[in-house]
Amino acid sequence: GTCIYYNRPIVIEARDQMDGSRKWVLKMHEWVLGKDGVFHYEPLPSSRTDEFIENTRFDTPDECHSFWVQNVNAEKPLYC
Repeated sequence: GTCIYYNRPIVIEARDQMDGSRKWVLKMHEWVLGKDGVFHYEPLPSSRTDEFIENTRFDTPDECHSFWVQNVNAEKPLYC
């Protein structure tokens, strides 16, 4: 199903990295969830810093989902 947060759909999407690996993000419109529990605007690839990538990328879709459930969904409403 579709999850809605602040009236916007939440999706987990793949992001191919410069080294050829694949990381995952939890995306809300133009925003991605950081490991600090805050949604951050996702700039164009050329404007993304190493710190931004480290904070907003997860190794697997399951890790991304688990972070959401443990850190955001418990504190704020989520409608699925």
